[in-house]
Amino acid sequence: MFKLESVIAQRFILVIKTIKMSDLSRELALAVTDIQKAQKVAVANGIIKYLPEIIKKSPVDTGLFAQSWDLIESERSIVLGNYAPHAAIVENGARPFTPPIAPLLAWAKRVLQDGSQEPNYSSRVWALAKYTQNKISRVGMEPKHILEDALPKIINQIKDELEAMQ
Repeated sequence: MFKLESVIAQRFILVIKTIKMSDLSRELALAVTDIQKAQKVAVANGIIKYLPEIIKKSPVDTGLFAQSWDLIESERSIVLGNYAPHAAIVENGARPFTPPIAPLLAWAKRVLQDGSQEPNYSSRVWALAKYTQNKISRVGMEPKHILEDALPKIINQIKDELEAMQ
């Protein structure tokens, strides 16, 4: 017989258990699995607790970007990402390019709260959309670094979660 002090998942409660030597490797494997599960829970909780701050810092036009944050969990990983079609451009910026005019017209109409309708947008809507298109064509788009700026805070939140489990 052998006394094994094992750690149980979620709260790291110390449990003393008497086992046969022939069961030692199996018991150790179970203890490691429990610890890994607990750590995964801590990582998910750390990310989830900071997610509202990330959403608050997300630019809002139609709300698609702010609504596209998602936490994807697999057996070995947890991934936080934004899955909006324009997420990479918002996060990392873009070199100069000529964006299509239609989305810029719709954006300008929303920004100006203009009552004109497609295809007869007002001259103000056209002017703002064309100005924005030309500016992006000249200088590109500045990065927002929403996720990059949040990473140190997310890591601290995960550390707090892990410490709370001990």
